[in-house]
Amino acid sequence: MKNRYGKVLVLMGGWSNEREISLVSGKYVFESLRSSGIDVSQLDLRKDNLKLIEEINPERVFIVLHGKGGEDGEIQKYLESLGIPYTGSKSLSSKLCMNKRHTKEILLSKNILTPRFERITKENTSKIESNFKYPFIVKPSAEGSSIGVYIVDNKEEYYNAIEENKKISDDYIAEEYIEGIEYTVGIINSSALPVIKLIPPGKFYDFDAKYNSQNMQYICPSGLDNNIEQNLKNISLKVFELLDCKGWGRVDMIIDDRKRPWIIELNTVPGMTSHSLVPLAAKEEGINFNQLVLKILDSSFEKNDF
Repeated sequence: MKNRYGKVLVLMGGWSNEREISLVSGKYVFESLRSSGIDVSQLDLRKDNLKLIEEINPERVFIVLHGKGGEDGEIQKYLESLGIPYTGSKSLSSKLCMNKRHTKEILLSKNILTPRFERITKENTSKIESNFKYPFIVKPSAEGSSIGVYIVDNKEEYYNAIEENKKISDDYIAEEYIEGIEYTVGIINSSALPVIKLIPPGKFYDFDAKYNSQNMQYICPSGLDNNIEQNLKNISLKVFELLDCKGWGRVDMIIDDRKRPWIIELNTVPGMTSHSLVPLAAKEEGINFNQLVLKILDSSFEKNDF
């Protein structure tokens, strides 16, 4: 019954570096809900119009906000204060997953493979070079869409990457570079979707590959042996559970030449654009975009324990 959802508000936009991507994702979600006959409205969220949520007074919210303010627990906490159910993970787990340092600390404590890392500070900038061998990664602790991610091959690139990261964050890390193939696993309501193999045109699945490249390849089904594919799904579900995530998400990983999966990060509000990975994996499972959107919306019914 479609009216069981009541009045739904799609939140998009926001104030992060991923604002433009969020607007595209939000448009797809809004149009999908409308075509499914849902009583739906949309809001391009900004810091100065937060109060509009209260005025609209929706019965549930579909969050399609990427990055800071939308994926880090801030909007989730605000909705919790209003008592409005919403899609996806709760505020505490959203905050945890947005910060790669904190995520990796938990994964390491549970013996889940994730690349070694160290926070870069003014005091240890030069020491990092002796702690990590080139190439290694420099990236912000709490950004998405591969914003600010650099593979550095030498001292000059390392210091340039730091300067670029300073422009967007005051918290960034060095991370061990794992050579291998990138894969991703979407999760919907505690079920893992088919694994997607990523073949980027450049060194890795960066912002340009995600949103602009015509040469980016998404391989689904992944072509992996069934046992390996199932193993990746199981690990992804374990990570999802460990980080106390709800509803939906996407786990990104790299498989090295010894077939070991290294967890890179977990996204709690993945993209929902025409290029996005969760819709692609869902389609392989026989779930069309409209069905997927409703399945994600169903996760808002699990929010009775604020």
